[in-house]
Amino acid sequence: MDLKRWIEFLSVPYFLERCWLTLIGIAPYLIAGVLIGELLKFTSWTKIIYKWTSKSPFVALIAASIIGTVSPLCTYGTIPVVIELYKSGAHIAPLVTFLAASSLMNPQLFVMTAGGIDDIGLEIAAVLVVCVIIVSLVLGLLIYLVPAKYIIKKNIVLYDDGGCDIINRSKKIFIIKQYLLNCLKNLKTIGFYLFIGIFLSVGIELYIPKTIIHNALGEQQGIRSVLFASLLGVPLYACGGGAIPLVDRLIKNGMAKGSGLAFFIVGSATRPAPLAAMAVLFTPLFLAMYCVYLIAASVLMGLAYI
Repeated sequence: MDLKRWIEFLSVPYFLERCWLTLIGIAPYLIAGVLIGELLKFTSWTKIIYKWTSKSPFVALIAASIIGTVSPLCTYGTIPVVIELYKSGAHIAPLVTFLAASSLMNPQLFVMTAGGIDDIGLEIAAVLVVCVIIVSLVLGLLIYLVPAKYIIKKNIVLYDDGGCDIINRSKKIFIIKQYLLNCLKNLKTIGFYLFIGIFLSVGIELYIPKTIIHNALGEQQGIRSVLFASLLGVPLYACGGGAIPLVDRLIKNGMAKGSGLAFFIVGSATRPAPLAAMAVLFTPLFLAMYCVYLIAASVLMGLAYI
């Protein structure tokens, strides 16, 4: 590359222009995802989850994995639900299944992934949904084999309310003002991480040679590529919105789509903040095994998708 081209790449206006174009491309999907996700919160998830997690073990696990995948609740909203239902007598296995699926996928992430990754966004989003259901379902099956004392802490704080409902349960009034305020709050939170992801993605596009990414994360590297991507998801995955432009750019620069899938699976559930929320209910041993399981599962799913 000649000196003139390097000067253009390194100029701040050019960098910001690339960031703006990336933001314009993904913004409609961000807004649509937030609107859909917030609308779903008007459903009483606690009642739905309790109903289906009280079924026979296998039916409960299947229902929990599906409900968790379409749940709009974040990990912080899911933990109170799980605690409330566990105190009500529900078995911990389907509750963990629901928690894992809810942490790995939600409607916002699906819409943003489908529209935010060029050419194969819808494909990756659909594959991610299938993988999340499988990963959370198998996790629940394994939980049935482990005594509860190794999973649940002895002293658990009981939350007064089990979710992020914005329903007036007595009058069933649709609170438009509260809905709009929640949408704005969600947009602000996701938007912050989206900007970080965009800056990183544009930096990768402009300043990191494609050969480096291709050699480290390309299909020809096999298991090494997928494992590296899954481990990379732990420090780099800020939130779903921020990860999408980053994964999109990495794939364009040579990363295998299976590696991108592994990045999504691990990063979404192993961030420090969600793990800290889970530590309210689960033992350190379980959290450690949970992370190891997710890394192993993401590698297997990524290899199958390459």
